[in-house]
Amino acid sequence: MSVSPMNTSTIASIQLTPAGLPRFVVPSTDDESWEWAAERESAGGIDAEIRAFLDAQLETGDVVVDLDPGFGFVALSATTAPSGMPTVFIAGLSSDRTQQLQDAAADAGGWIESLGAAELDALSTHVDSRLEPRGRVFVHVRAENVAWACSALMPLFGAERVLAICVSDAASSERWADARAVLALNQFTPCGMREQQGEAIVLPFRGAPDGPVIALPTSVAGDVPTSDELTAHVDVDDSIFGAINVVDKPAASPTTVAASSPIALRDSSRWSAMRDGFSFIAPHSRTGYGMAAAHLLRALQAKQIPIAFFPIGPLDRGLIDNDTLSHGLQLQGAYRPDVPSVRMSQQFDLALHVGRGTRIAYTVFERDEFTASERHHLEQQDALLVCSEWARQVCLDNGITDKPIHVVPHGVDREVFHEGVIATTDSTETVFLQVGKLESRKGQLELLRAFEAAFTPRDAVRLVLSCHNPFVSVSAMALMLAPFTSSPLASRITIMDRELPALSDVAALMAGADCGVFPSRSEGWNLEALEMLSMGKSVVATSCTGHTEYLTRDNARLIKIDAFEPAISNGVPLTGQWAAWGNSQHEQLIAHLRAIHAAKQTAGFMPRNDAGIRTALHYSWSYAADCLVRGLDAIA
Repeated sequence: MSVSPMNTSTIASIQLTPAGLPRFVVPSTDDESWEWAAERESAGGIDAEIRAFLDAQLETGDVVVDLDPGFGFVALSATTAPSGMPTVFIAGLSSDRTQQLQDAAADAGGWIESLGAAELDALSTHVDSRLEPRGRVFVHVRAENVAWACSALMPLFGAERVLAICVSDAASSERWADARAVLALNQFTPCGMREQQGEAIVLPFRGAPDGPVIALPTSVAGDVPTSDELTAHVDVDDSIFGAINVVDKPAASPTTVAASSPIALRDSSRWSAMRDGFSFIAPHSRTGYGMAAAHLLRALQAKQIPIAFFPIGPLDRGLIDNDTLSHGLQLQGAYRPDVPSVRMSQQFDLALHVGRGTRIAYTVFERDEFTASERHHLEQQDALLVCSEWARQVCLDNGITDKPIHVVPHGVDREVFHEGVIATTDSTETVFLQVGKLESRKGQLELLRAFEAAFTPRDAVRLVLSCHNPFVSVSAMALMLAPFTSSPLASRITIMDRELPALSDVAALMAGADCGVFPSRSEGWNLEALEMLSMGKSVVATSCTGHTEYLTRDNARLIKIDAFEPAISNGVPLTGQWAAWGNSQHEQLIAHLRAIHAAKQTAGFMPRNDAGIRTALHYSWSYAADCLVRGLDAIA
């Protein structure tokens, strides 16, 4: 195969037309990297493999969303694909560069459309408007933007309209582990491109990628092989579009998806969320379970999914605004006995379900071991839902391996918790806020000791504890608060031991803080930490248990945990272990508190935590509802 000679102004495609001409030519710029890119393109490279996949899989009516256009190879190859590709979107380039690619596409008889800010804000709707009835979407993205892309296109995931997600920099990105977790959450399996008998194939793999990744729906790609890692040896450059030279070709396996194989559509006779719905048994009250269940119910109903809602315990109608709550209650009288029954409650309270359909428990726990009673209840379920990958692993480690376990994260209500909330107070002090019921697990006493070590009464700091605990008597609460009221820094400590009336009051309290501090020994999730992130606040927290699902070095100041120890709460031994708090953790917390205070006092304000807001935008309750529906779809 001959190719056009390289020059400093253009890069010719390695793929040729029947006439032997490059299918497209990428315009160049005054940059040495373009010569490097031209050399890799002339050698074939991973881009040629990705294009082979595109050519075989995509049909007229499908859409490519290129969120990392780079040199433009993927977008242009899609535009000029032999099978036809009428709609290609790109984002992330300068206007000049976008125009160059559009001109190149026009020369080849195609067109590339640019995504502006308005289109990106409503990406799913914008893309869906251009899809044919059976059309699907191919997404090209960097690892660091996988979470955003999945969130922005979530309705298309739920409708099974996403064909594949190409992560071009998977091998070199520090964010690949996070990206892989998000892909797994969305039921996508990472696959590597390989050549076999002159044809590009897609093979699922374990471990670290050795080049760009094409993630396929797990229902299509199958489970990742449990055998050794792919046997191909790969030379990978640090650049996004590095060349790949396969030395040893892996043998085909039953899970191989050939580039020429069409992806089968799911059997329409299966359970359908929109058509069949399910029964939901959960609290609707001012508890962690009650708050999460209330938001999930509303998010599911907003998607027009018929939910027969059976509340556990007293029903608090004023918990959140939900105009469709009554409809869910009315469906109790017309519940379907053949649909899934989802019970959201503690591990020891999972026995009672509705109907005779699949019995599914959605449970939240903080420690790494179950009691005999809890394990018995868990083992009687047909499937489990948990809110983090850590929790899923705990179930597996406890021997619960005979049933599906799906991750359905909690979320945050951005209508209430957002960066525009007006604070009830405006202070020049650096305000540290801890929200959570007063108990050993939450680490308030450890926070007090670090606060006392980090500051003096002369420092312009304030520690605010919102620590109502409805399960503790007034006298016991006073005893637990004694170290705070008698502290040398008592004048710098504000204690709020009464429950705030509404979530808007909690948001106003958070708006007045500079930093949320959560030195928890263990957490199932921690709604308050995510709410602080959503408001653009700094967060200091332990890096363990449920926190690991959404807290990262990018969005929070993390306290590294070195070991775990038997859990003992107020002198009472509990089942399992939680994080051990030692001198290292104490010093880490002191350093974080001082750093936050120095930043506030230097600038006069705390910079907004934009990474935290991005995290909150991903972990919406709508996203949680989508994860729940996908989990049920895989189970039912």
